[in-house]
Amino acid sequence: MDPLDIFLMILGATLLSTAYTVWLTTRPIKEDPPNERAAIVKREVTSEETVECPATIKALSFYYMGVGVFALITGVWGLVTWPLPSSYNIVLMDPWPLFGVAALIVGLALYFTGSLITASIPLAFLGIIPIVYGIDILKFHLTNEPSLAAALYILTGLAPLLSPLVYMTRSRNSSRYMGYLVMAILVIAGLIAYLIGIEATFAHTAGWVKWTPWYG
Repeated sequence: MDPLDIFLMILGATLLSTAYTVWLTTRPIKEDPPNERAAIVKREVTSEETVECPATIKALSFYYMGVGVFALITGVWGLVTWPLPSSYNIVLMDPWPLFGVAALIVGLALYFTGSLITASIPLAFLGIIPIVYGIDILKFHLTNEPSLAAALYILTGLAPLLSPLVYMTRSRNSSRYMGYLVMAILVIAGLIAYLIGIEATFAHTAGWVKWTPWYG
């Protein structure tokens, strides 16, 4: 059994969704308007946004919690059963439940606080792990495209590693530009995950097309 194709496409969907989440949680705040009338308008707009934005963020939190539960369960299954040949179980299956943990952290943080300020710290430490696995893939030339696979791992780890600079930087401009950088990293990583996942889908289908179960 080789579930990597669907895992990769779920990863791609989540990375792209996270780019949107970063934008949603780091939207720039306008400076105070110069006159009283503009201040009233600003307060009205801000009041409307404070109703809409948390609802949007809370809706996103359910996506992350759902993906997190799925990845955690299937990842633990992979750790127990080792469904892949040789070292591929280490570099391809071991990080998957950790992705589930990270997704759950994001989902719960968005649901209860509507922010990733505090969650960015543990996420940064978790981000080191896929970077290590990416270097490992390069060192031992694992997968059919080790450079592309390593890039996926390294970029996936780099985004959370930089997240504290997005959410905990006092300068609004610096925080905004770091947010753009992290969003770009997430989009590139998401597209790579989709590309590898789509290729794997057709390759795995071709490899299993003649398989039949033992009972007929």
